[in-house]
Amino acid sequence: MDGGIRIKKLISLLLAFFILMSISGIGTAAEISIQPGTSVIQTAVNNAVSGDVIILKPGTYYDNVKITKGNLTIKSYSGNPEDTIIKAKISTADVFRLQADSIKINGLKISGATATRCSAINLSSCRYCAIENNKLLNNLRGINLLYSHWNMISKNTAASNTEYGIVLGNATANTISGNTVSSNARGIHIGNSDSNTLSSNTVRDNSVYGFYVCGKSDKNTIYNNYFSNTNMTIKNGLYNAYNTPKTAGTNIVGGPYIGGNYWAKPDGTGFSQTAVDNDGDGISDSAYTNITGSVYSDLLPLVTSGSPGPIPPVASFSSNVTSGNKPLTIAFTDTSTGSPATWSWNFGDGTSATTKNPVHTYSGAGSYTVALTATNTAGSSNTTTKSNYITVTESTPIPKLVADFSGNITSGNAPLNVAFTDKSTGSPNSWKWSFGDGTSATTKNPVHTYSGAGSYTVTLTANNTAGSSNTTTKSAYIKVGTVTPKPVASFSSNATSGIAPLTVLFTSTSTNAASVSWNFGDGTPVVTGTPVSHTFTNTGTSAKTVTVTLTATNLNGTSTKTGTITVNPQPVLPVLPVASFTISPTTGVTATTFTFTDTSTNTPTTWTWKFGDGGTGSGKTVTHKYTTAGARTVTLTVTNGAGSVTTTKSVTVSAAKLPVASFTVSPTSGGTTATTHTFTDTSTNSPNTWNWKFGDGGTGSGKTVTHKFTKAGTLTVTMTAGNTAGSSTATKSISVAAVKPVASFSYSPTTVKKGTTITFTSTSTNIPTTVKWTFADNGATASTKTTTHVFSKTGSFRVTLVASNGAGSSTLYKTITVS
Repeated sequence: MDGGIRIKKLISLLLAFFILMSISGIGTAAEISIQPGTSVIQTAVNNAVSGDVIILKPGTYYDNVKITKGNLTIKSYSGNPEDTIIKAKISTADVFRLQADSIKINGLKISGATATRCSAINLSSCRYCAIENNKLLNNLRGINLLYSHWNMISKNTAASNTEYGIVLGNATANTISGNTVSSNARGIHIGNSDSNTLSSNTVRDNSVYGFYVCGKSDKNTIYNNYFSNTNMTIKNGLYNAYNTPKTAGTNIVGGPYIGGNYWAKPDGTGFSQTAVDNDGDGISDSAYTNITGSVYSDLLPLVTSGSPGPIPPVASFSSNVTSGNKPLTIAFTDTSTGSPATWSWNFGDGTSATTKNPVHTYSGAGSYTVALTATNTAGSSNTTTKSNYITVTESTPIPKLVADFSGNITSGNAPLNVAFTDKSTGSPNSWKWSFGDGTSATTKNPVHTYSGAGSYTVTLTANNTAGSSNTTTKSAYIKVGTVTPKPVASFSSNATSGIAPLTVLFTSTSTNAASVSWNFGDGTPVVTGTPVSHTFTNTGTSAKTVTVTLTATNLNGTSTKTGTITVNPQPVLPVLPVASFTISPTTGVTATTFTFTDTSTNTPTTWTWKFGDGGTGSGKTVTHKYTTAGARTVTLTVTNGAGSVTTTKSVTVSAAKLPVASFTVSPTSGGTTATTHTFTDTSTNSPNTWNWKFGDGGTGSGKTVTHKFTKAGTLTVTMTAGNTAGSSTATKSISVAAVKPVASFSYSPTTVKKGTTITFTSTSTNIPTTVKWTFADNGATASTKTTTHVFSKTGSFRVTLVASNGAGSSTLYKTITVS
């Protein structure tokens, strides 16, 4: 019977959706209302388009919902989380997993995501989402923001979650406001997250710690929050603020100004509980400095004798039935949260009760409104009312039973699927079908597959609660023709990769298949049917790829189709680094350049060096020179998202010694003005500067230099080597011979016209000391490297250049044509 009810609800949901789409047009945003059931929210999400609003009617839903479409809203019809309850269908997956932008979730009570890294609501790489007015109870994590930015988390209650109430990881610019986070293991956790605003939250009675800010979380603003927890962990970070400017307005504990936070402890020893407020403005006369040992201060901590008060219970109840004939006995069950101690029931028929789980009998027909008021030991109470919750009807005689049925089709080729519908009258409550092929069923509206050709007689026997029985038989009712070809397997999935736990919906698109089965490649049992949902896990540290196999079957054979799913592990929170480093060389003098290299483990992201002489540095590898001798202690501090660690080493620096200058020259046998000489320093005691003078006016610097001499003769080369202790000089004499020049010249312009000034330039090599020009058109001569000449007549004339030095001379003739 229950299976039939669920099928009806799903059919109703789909019909409502398709009717709405036919009215508004395909792809148009719409409101979609759904009734309680299993996986109905996911079905609605799968069929929704951007802009749709999915409205959940009151009741209990069993689902794990993955949302990869943006701009969707999922909210309760009543706006009251107490009457719209979402429980995890699978406890090893998030109840809601958001992987798109601009998603809104409002007015839901969510529980049951209890496995590792599972959350009631998990925002993974989301932006501009709004999570508001929800209750997140009895999960591993309440709300999880991972790589998600610019989201609004407001007016939610996160309680009794075994790991975190609200947790942020690599999340930026989110607003966390007006939430109540109580009785979790950890309240609000900010890990490696920047530029978030937390205000007007009540965080209390969390067992491990109430509030945590890691050292890699920067530029966060935290103000007007009520903290009452035994432990708080706030690390340094950069540019975090724990108050806003003093502004008139009622603060979270009823004071007249908004400024900082209220810092309490359950035992009454918190800063705000013991601070002095002589001017009565509700703000401490002194700042709360070094909050929990951090570098930060709350400059305007709130002070008052008041507090948000005890958290009231939230009244809620259920019953075993909600309708039936009189007299109707109903067992009511209290499902309130917040540890109520007393209960007051009003059954709507003038009677009441004060027990936790009463049993009540309605003797008259009618609709009854039931109210429950739950009160805790502090005197705080809450009431929930369910209008027309119980319907009691008059007992009516059971009419005569007449069995009847129909099939959606009565002929076709095998395999032939026929949906039979019971049309019996007289209130039957059990059915027995015989399909004529040797098989039978006992459900009200069975679906049967005829696998072979033939003509089949169908019989239905119906029974009711009065003991009546009636049978109808329809001879040769189903006619089945020839069998279909072999199946062709194929399928689609709504995702091919994602972060574990990854829930994927698979849909068979096979043809000619009588049945399909799925092997998900991860060791789980084979399942049948379509569509099917499967959750993949990955507890390792690297991506895992599994092969999914679909097998399609009919009487003529089977066909398979495979596809792959890549399952990425959850990001791993950083581990505190282990600091270490090396020094090269391990000893030296004041002229030595020391190299310091980080060898720390667990992936530090920043490095701070102190060299023991007042010098500092940053980076994975740094260098440093000491200016004075002595023993130095070098300190390295390494940091990652888990925090900072420091280690030290000693280095001994000796005073530098005066260099003893010396050098070599190559070639050693001297050379000519055409020879390139190489000079190499061979000084001792570690010089770090070198100055060279080559005796021909040329100079150089560096440990090794080259030089061509510009004049011949015996030249004195001087090298001065220096370090911090001083300098010394070495000299060598070099014999340089002259080389006979090779005459050459150029002229411009190269097209020579009578009366034009032509510039002639000697380009002779081997350092000539004199040049002589002779111009044959008029016998003119010149003796400079560059000269000019004007040809006064046309014709061809010889120009002669003689280049000379101490080794001899060279002559070049060129004939110039003048036009």
